[in-house]
Amino acid sequence: MKNLSFKLLLPVAAFVLASAGAVSTNNSGKKADSTVVQGWNRIAPFNCVEGLECNNISAAVCVDVANIPMYGKLSEFSDCTQLLTHQP
Repeated sequence: MKNLSFKLLLPVAAFVLASAGAVSTNNSGKKADSTVVQGWNRIAPFNCVEGLECNNISAAVCVDVANIPMYGKLSEFSDCTQLLTHQP
């Protein structure tokens, strides 16, 4: 009887231990958000010209070399109205 309960509890204990290890893994070394977003220069409503790429991390506004702010689009066919930020 002892042998049977040990054989049944061993896989359960291994699963619990593996799950606890996966949950407690520390990912603090990763950057918060390293995705790059295409920036657009807004000429007029629904008239946007492709500009610089911004990483959208800090509070500093993403601007091109002429200090023109870059905007993002929510979809391919939407207007560029989302002000983008950039951290160098």
